[in-house]
Amino acid sequence: MILAEDVLTPGGRFLMPKGTTLDHGHLKSLQAWNLNAVSVADEAPPPPVAEGRGEGADAAEEAAVAVVRERLCRLDREHEAGEVLWRLALERETRRRLAGDAQAAGQEGAVPGRPEEVPPPLSSPETLLRDEPQLVSPPEVYLRINDVLRDPKSTVEDAAESIRHDPSLAAKLLRLVNSSFYARTLRAVRGRFPAKVDSLSRAVMVVGARQLATLALGVSVLPLFQDIPPHWVNMRVFWEHSVGCAAAAQAIAAATSRGNPETAFVAGLLHDIGRIIFFKQASTHMAAAMRQAAADRDPLYRAERDLLGFDHAVLGGHLLQKWQFPANLEKMVRYHHDLDEPLFIDEPAVIHLADCVATAMGWGASGNRHAPPLNPAAWQALGLTGEGLARLVPAMEARLAETMHSFFPDREGPP
Repeated sequence: MILAEDVLTPGGRFLMPKGTTLDHGHLKSLQAWNLNAVSVADEAPPPPVAEGRGEGADAAEEAAVAVVRERLCRLDREHEAGEVLWRLALERETRRRLAGDAQAAGQEGAVPGRPEEVPPPLSSPETLLRDEPQLVSPPEVYLRINDVLRDPKSTVEDAAESIRHDPSLAAKLLRLVNSSFYARTLRAVRGRFPAKVDSLSRAVMVVGARQLATLALGVSVLPLFQDIPPHWVNMRVFWEHSVGCAAAAQAIAAATSRGNPETAFVAGLLHDIGRIIFFKQASTHMAAAMRQAAADRDPLYRAERDLLGFDHAVLGGHLLQKWQFPANLEKMVRYHHDLDEPLFIDEPAVIHLADCVATAMGWGASGNRHAPPLNPAAWQALGLTGEGLARLVPAMEARLAETMHSFFPDREGPP
């Protein structure tokens, strides 16, 4: 059965996108939400293989199993979240291969193969940032937005004015606000506003001034991180992973009430910016780290700690602190791989789980070939169940597709 229209929870939250092919897992999710009837298409499209499974289907499934087994080799499949991510990742990888997706394999990119002598670990994150002139000061639009965030007396028009001088940023934000994630809010205010939010002032009223400004903070800095040589990482694929983590973080924060969903979205979007700086400023270290991580079948952040002295999360946190981002957003980025450090782990746990989901599902890639192991304390702090996570993933994937279209509406490249 194929969904004929989007499915919403009884509370109005987006659950599954139109066009979803319903399987046993989807049906269990619908039952868990007490949704006993949904609209399905009259006819399902023909299956990928005309008769029976066929050799092509068997080969696709075997290849998908091999890819997912390698990607999730550090994830505990005995854990309820690990079991769910294995099942969903395998379903997605199989679908991609049956559809003939040429990027189904090798999306993580090639591991640099030329061994070089590795210099000693870096002295500190501050030294590395000081050597990158482009990062000495943030974009002008960021400074305007930050002034609004810091001023408790700022108005709707102040928030809109801080953004409208950057037409590209304004257009991206309007597309985000018109996405399905805000469908419930839009319906609630539809008596005052048209179905489509077509101005920043209306967007502020729908999302909230501080929430929209927070979204703008994250989106405004993306153009700074787009000139990485392609032999290191495909930047469109890098941003696909970042947006996937952002979509997952937003959904997890909303479902668990662990932090503000917009702040979680921005933290997910920027959680790997430290890795871009590593690629630019410490390429020899990163080549060695990628080789070591691949050889050890380990997440890349562990090799970063061994060979650079600190990982990309710490570096990204230092950058956000340097730019005077809100403290909770900086904390979510800095500690998403090190949950033993912060006193309260709820918000970093959101990004930790979101990164696990995005990497396990193969949503883009940032140079990392293996999903990080799930921290049990993070899972416990969030209060989710395996079935609860399974219900969220389809909406995350739909949000990823919508947001990537917002960032890449007309071209193949970084925003």
